[in-house]
Amino acid sequence: MNKSQFQRRAVALASLLFIAQTQALAQEALLESVVVTGTTEQAESITKPFSIITADELNANGASTVGEALRYQPGVSATGFGPNSSRPIVRGQDSDRIKILRNSAATVDVSALSFDHALPVDPFALHQVEILRGPAALAYGGNAVGGVVNLVDQRIARKPVQGLQGEVNLLGGGAADQTAGGFKLDAGLGQGVSIHLDGFKRTTRDLETPTFTDPDGVTGNRVQNSSSKSDGAAIGASFQTGNGYIGVSAERYNNEYGVPKSLDVRIGMESERYALEGEQNFNNAAFKQVKYRLAKTDYQHQEFEDGAPATLFVNDGVDGRVEVALQPFSIAGMNINTSTGVQFERTDFSAIGDEAFVPSTSTDQTGLFTIFRASRGQENSGVFEFGLRGDQVDVNAATSGLSPLNGPVAGAGVDAGPGINRSFSPSSVSLGYTAPIGNGWSLGGSVSRVERAPSSFELYADGVHVATDAYEKGNPNLQEERGRHLELTSTWAQGESKFNATAFASRYSNYIALIGRTGADAEFIEAPGEPPIQVFDFTAVPAEFQGIELGYQTAYAMGAGKLQPSIQYDLVRGKRTDGGGNLPRISPQRVVASAAYTQGGWTVTPELIWVSDSKAGAGDVEVEGYELVNLRIGKAFTWGRTGGEVFANLQNLTDELAFSATTLNTVRGYTPLGGRSALVGVKLAF
Repeated sequence: MNKSQFQRRAVALASLLFIAQTQALAQEALLESVVVTGTTEQAESITKPFSIITADELNANGASTVGEALRYQPGVSATGFGPNSSRPIVRGQDSDRIKILRNSAATVDVSALSFDHALPVDPFALHQVEILRGPAALAYGGNAVGGVVNLVDQRIARKPVQGLQGEVNLLGGGAADQTAGGFKLDAGLGQGVSIHLDGFKRTTRDLETPTFTDPDGVTGNRVQNSSSKSDGAAIGASFQTGNGYIGVSAERYNNEYGVPKSLDVRIGMESERYALEGEQNFNNAAFKQVKYRLAKTDYQHQEFEDGAPATLFVNDGVDGRVEVALQPFSIAGMNINTSTGVQFERTDFSAIGDEAFVPSTSTDQTGLFTIFRASRGQENSGVFEFGLRGDQVDVNAATSGLSPLNGPVAGAGVDAGPGINRSFSPSSVSLGYTAPIGNGWSLGGSVSRVERAPSSFELYADGVHVATDAYEKGNPNLQEERGRHLELTSTWAQGESKFNATAFASRYSNYIALIGRTGADAEFIEAPGEPPIQVFDFTAVPAEFQGIELGYQTAYAMGAGKLQPSIQYDLVRGKRTDGGGNLPRISPQRVVASAAYTQGGWTVTPELIWVSDSKAGAGDVEVEGYELVNLRIGKAFTWGRTGGEVFANLQNLTDELAFSATTLNTVRGYTPLGGRSALVGVKLAF
């Protein structure tokens, strides 16, 4: 360990000790109740690993992507393909294993296909983000085994809106020197009718970083070709029926951004989405509640090389979901709650151009699920939960590539071979139990067996992916991915003091991973004189994951103000069980500690983030850990009938050079995290 590393880690340890000592010295705990609203989680499921991130928290760090905004949430990291393309990773699981939802309905895009493809959602448009980890996500399908990230907006009002309400958010500065603004307006027109409008615009420059030298030997202090321009708008309307609601919304999103490493490549993205959503409650019928959602999405993005149109990616889809809850009933002294639903999704994907590495594919998926909850109905009694789901998945490719499963790749494109049709019937089952044990403590546990159908790109990819500088090779013979999962959870709450601990373990018989080749066939040369390109295979390997997540927060009276310290720790390990070593791109262990002090409308929050060295996976290298020191200062104000906050967010105060272990290794050396910066913002609410 060199001197600078020692100094950074000494600062980290001292900060943690300071927070701990501050808690010990505080004299009076504030015992105020905290009510979290907006989540659809049932009260009896409170010990499930569930997190809610508010719009204010999302906008505080100025991130332009959902992945970067969530990067340091418990159990969550990000793919980190520069500041514009960053998708959430949950408990080491990424790509198609993480279900990204919009108001509990599926999203349709191509962000899971490639690390450089962004989600067509801006944090400005969101009301909150809900993260559900592990087997509790069963109701959303086998490909939600890693977790569910539900992006919630208020375009369809689920409760009556009184009068005119709205907010305006403005941001400026930060490591990307961004200029951003967004607004939201909600109006109640009477007779149960509400309307909504929102919009945003965001411009960023190339991300500024500490000085570094990239793998090509170029030294600088910016992530080249990482600037962006994005905008979007939406309208929604809803009608409150007295025992529920029904509403519609329409939105458009545009984003033009650069691709780091591929300095001549930029992406122009367009997405339109139309949604119908409703809920009806019944008092005197067999049904207690019916929820329904339907959405249509038209998505495309054009890749430009040296300003000229290149490959066009199109993904159009329709998805829907209906869930019916029956009236509670009793059997042998047990109170039973049950809900059953159907979920369907159809997508038509095409990639047109020289750089298409996945053929045109249509995917049809239909799933049936049912969830039972049983308890004795007594106060503080435990709750059993049983879930069952079955899917039919058809993945049909119009053409295919010519590369053999073993040996050198062909590099002949994805339209040279015949069409391939694959069908899968994955099924999943879970069993859980949750019980309060007194004095604010609850214990819970679950076991599950989950199957996931391989995605189109895991099956049929066969070509050079320019943005990632990798040759990606699928396997059309892949079978359903099968895993078994165990999870134990403990929570404690008393006033504003909360503690949670979760331990989990997963074991797969055929985990599908993108693994870099070694040996004679590890590289592909596209043309004489061109540099070699590393080959990656979608390979089914036996694998296991283990991890823990810990969190504690509290509040103390301190002078005329209040101190709110918090600390969280997470660890996940993923490895092959056939002797192939660690899986690549697994998030290292992390500690996030902060202590917010509030007085007279002012809030000062120092934060320390410590990330350890990573474990090198197959075809990857160990990535050095880092420590980030941040400071947020905010002042709440009122101005007539308007309230709000002005704030400054000082990030990476020590100007630490940091690289993300979860970024693809062919790109990681070009995309360090942002350097020392100051982001200022203002929020007005009325």
